[in-house]
Amino acid sequence: MKNQSLRISFNSPVVLSFTAVCFIALVLNWMTKGYTNNLLFSVYHSSLADPLTYVRFFGHIAGHINWEHFIGNIMLLLVIGPLLEEKYGSLNILLVILSTALVTGIVNYIFFPGIQLLGASGVVFAFILLSPITSF
Repeated sequence: MKNQSLRISFNSPVVLSFTAVCFIALVLNWMTKGYTNNLLFSVYHSSLADPLTYVRFFGHIAGHINWEHFIGNIMLLLVIGPLLEEKYGSLNILLVILSTALVTGIVNYIFFPGIQLLGASGVVFAFILLSPITSF
């Protein structure tokens, strides 16, 4: 009998890593009573001289207000994301996630200065838009 070890492989490392980052951000937000969401994981109109403003342009997609918000986004992300990552590749999916974060962050910063934006809803929407142009 051949010695077989348990091997786990992931077909979507970017989507799973993004999910883990979002989960860690949610736990940090809970532990700090909202401080980390305000500091790192949300976009709002702040000084362009503040270096964290540029971090927030990308980091806001990892922050979620509560478990319901997190589960709603991540559930859709985990249903659609692995299929898209398998079809388009990890690098392209990473570029979609980062470009969605940057564009939505800048748009919110410029056009909605009184609104605080956070969550992966924009990424989920980008994935929904990508899904019909695949041939599963």
